[in-house]
Amino acid sequence: MQLSDKKKAKLFDIRLFPMDMARIVCAALPLAFRLRKISPSGEPYRKKLRGGAILVANHTSFADPFLVATSFWYRRVFFLVAEIVMKGKLRSLLLRGVGSIKIERSVADIEAIKRSVSVLKEGRVLVVFPQGGIVQGTEVETIKSGAVLMAMQAGVPIIPMHICTRPHWYNRRSVIIGNTINPAEIITKKFPSTADIAIVSDMVMAEMNRCNPNK
Repeated sequence: MQLSDKKKAKLFDIRLFPMDMARIVCAALPLAFRLRKISPSGEPYRKKLRGGAILVANHTSFADPFLVATSFWYRRVFFLVAEIVMKGKLRSLLLRGVGSIKIERSVADIEAIKRSVSVLKEGRVLVVFPQGGIVQGTEVETIKSGAVLMAMQAGVPIIPMHICTRPHWYNRRSVIIGNTINPAEIITKKFPSTADIAIVSDMVMAEMNRCNPNK
């Protein structure tokens, strides 16, 4: 059975070659991390991620992007990354090559939002750390609404996650993946209000906290 041209384009895209090399590395990392993906109930998480989606997770260390990418190594994963992280020509080139989208968090970065929505509409996966940066602490107290806005514009679901910290370096790494939230099913207005967006943002935050085993 031959693949369609569209499927071939998805499987073999020379522009995304660096990302595919990164995926090969991530495919081996579950063993190195001794990673386990579980649901909030503690059962193994075996669902396959298909189509466009936004993954939202807490962010407590520089290892978090690797853990998210490793959890979904079979997909090309894009990341929304703060401009300060991508400073420097070499670092910027490397991060862009593996799927990073630069965003200026201090302003309304329309270009970054457009690029992110375009990626999602292509059926890709985008990772957003909605707290806006590395935040220590066990509970997610507030999140930015950008992930909800992008999900609504692209018509994709949001999947909340919690990356668990380890008491000791020799403990296993755990990623807890919650229920999918589809903003389009919650808000059906063509032009949602700020209050509408806040409602979905609160739902995402609540699900992220539900995934937290320390709560």
